[in-house]
Amino acid sequence: MERFRDKMLKVLRGIKNFVFSRDALTFLCFVLVAAVLWYGHAISSEREATLHVPVRYSGVPQDVYFEPALPDHIDVTIRDAGRRLIAQSEETPELTFDLSDQIKGNAGKVHIASEQIMQKLPSSLHGNGTAKMISISPDHIDGTYSERYNERKYTLPIETRKVPAGYRLILFPPQVEVTVRVSQSHYNDISAKDITVYCEYSTTNEDKLDVKFVHRSKFIKSVRLAPSEVQYLIEEQQ
Repeated sequence: MERFRDKMLKVLRGIKNFVFSRDALTFLCFVLVAAVLWYGHAISSEREATLHVPVRYSGVPQDVYFEPALPDHIDVTIRDAGRRLIAQSEETPELTFDLSDQIKGNAGKVHIASEQIMQKLPSSLHGNGTAKMISISPDHIDGTYSERYNERKYTLPIETRKVPAGYRLILFPPQVEVTVRVSQSHYNDISAKDITVYCEYSTTNEDKLDVKFVHRSKFIKSVRLAPSEVQYLIEEQQ
């Protein structure tokens, strides 16, 4: 055990003597000079770098979404001197595209041409400066959009119509569940008062009546009834 300890102490003393020796200091100076020369060469020589340019979109209503999502950045690969590449990466701009003129109706497509992207990019990245553009991805942007809908549910009584005088209809069940699809931005702009459900008496021998509806709101996109037909009895009023 003591012999092992003596060997370890001898090794540690050797490392200490080397670190603080003239040879070690010379070696460290050589490494430092080499690093400085390498860095100077690196920032002065031409090389390639890919910049991740953020992309934002304006003029998109809250209830509109894209599937798949539009890209949130564009990769621009350029060639320039190392020091200028560093400066470019630190000053990467954010591109904003206004889509308000392209989003019309409940669904559709948008297109951003390569010329529009190039116009948004700083001229220092293409044609007006020392940088040479190697590639850009994507070079155009296409997207498909639709409106995002929410559903609201109401339980409403069924009105009866076209019933002969002196008679009344008894419905089974007397009410239905109404599911309404409405755009997200107009979710709070409708109520149960906007919808009427009803059945019309028929002289045919059908044992069921269809449940129908009317609505009085431009924000309602579709209506679903459950059940969509009901059984009934017709009886004479006393």
